Amino acid sequence: MVNALPETHQIGANNPPEPTIREAIVTHIADLMVEAFAWADGQVVETQAQADEASRLIDDLRKAAKAADEARVAEKKPLDDAVAEIQGFWNEYVADPKTKNPGRIWKAIDALKACVKPFLDRLEAERQEAARKAREEAEAAARKAAEAARAAQASDLASQEAADELIAAAEQVAAEAKRIENSRAQARGGERAMGLRKIYVAVLQDRKAALLHYVAVQPEAFVELLQKLADRDVREGRRQIPGFIVEQGTAL
Repeated sequence: MVNALPETHQIGANNPPEPTIREAIVTHIADLMVEAFAWADGQVVETQAQADEASRLIDDLRKAAKAADEARVAEKKPLDDAVAEIQGFWNEYVADPKTKNPGRIWKAIDALKACVKPFLDRLEAERQEAARKAREEAEAAARKAAEAARAAQASDLASQEAADELIAAAEQVAAEAKRIENSRAQARGGERAMGLRKIYVAVLQDRKAALLHYVAVQPEAFVELLQKLADRDVREGRRQIPGFIVEQGTAL
């Protein structure tokens, strides 16, 4: 008599684990892709039965895509939740200052800048006025020195030395004027000085002139904008658009 095999060695006893959701979906997608390659082989549908079968495969692929996307969302949700918690915590302090709701640190910095800027603006105005006066003094000193140099006679050593002294004084005045012009109004309490900087802002005054300019220098960007506006109008139901022909087509 043949001894019976242990239960763990009997046929069917070694049950494989159930596939994970990811494995099941990927296997299903692989099967559908085999069908898709068989159908999309360069030949077009010729019968109603073929069209119906292709339609069924398209529907199955869409359902598979939906299932795959739902699985993707479910898999990464714990990570998304963790990232969202981290972002939410630190955004309170360091959210991008260019957004509508910047972090508290950037708000504090902006508030402090608003406190400092009027003072630096006043210093800058005073610097510019001082620079203007210094330039005038330097120009006057230079003219006086030049006149003295022209008037000095080659045989008059005293007049020549006096002219040289005026030239040296004029150079000192010019150097001081240059120093004032190169100086900047700054606050120096941190690791680097904080000073005013020049900014330029484009303020639209003549729409027509601006339009003609950019049509000429950036025509492709302008055409893209026109197409974008027209596409939006077509989606909203407009069928007559100046400069465009709205053509009827088909899509699946």
